[in-house]
Amino acid sequence: MLILSKNILFKNNKGYTASDFKKAFTTRGIKKRFAKANLKPFATIKLFYNSRSLGTEYKMGNLLGNVVGFIPLGILFPLLLGWKRGPATVFAVFLVSLGFEFSQLFFALGVFDVDDLILNTAGGAIGYVLYWITRTVVRRNREDPTGNSRPANGD
Repeated sequence: MLILSKNILFKNNKGYTASDFKKAFTTRGIKKRFAKANLKPFATIKLFYNSRSLGTEYKMGNLLGNVVGFIPLGILFPLLLGWKRGPATVFAVFLVSLGFEFSQLFFALGVFDVDDLILNTAGGAIGYVLYWITRTVVRRNREDPTGNSRPANGD
């Protein structure tokens, strides 16, 4: 969570003081930032895909970074909290991402972008799938440490 906070909220590495907070957290400031927010799904993704002026490294870093950064949450939530259902994990990752997006909006630490929510949640879902595959393989190996398949009828 600390790494995500650093990369999402404090990526510009400017000192954020109490006076910055007072300036940012005003109704006028929030309305201004909300007007700049991307609320149209896939708009930023399409923009990156179609842009010739943005470098490939920047585009891939932004898009893949939003996915890869949230894969660990999809793995850690079930491990740490004992969640065995994917929808709960994916929803929790969505809520964490939504919290980051609202923090950017309210505290002037970035731009609210619905595409970030989509990509972050996809990363959490990928993480959960990796968790589920690993858990399934480990369970099967515990049942038969030799790796040999057992007959279904018990013979």
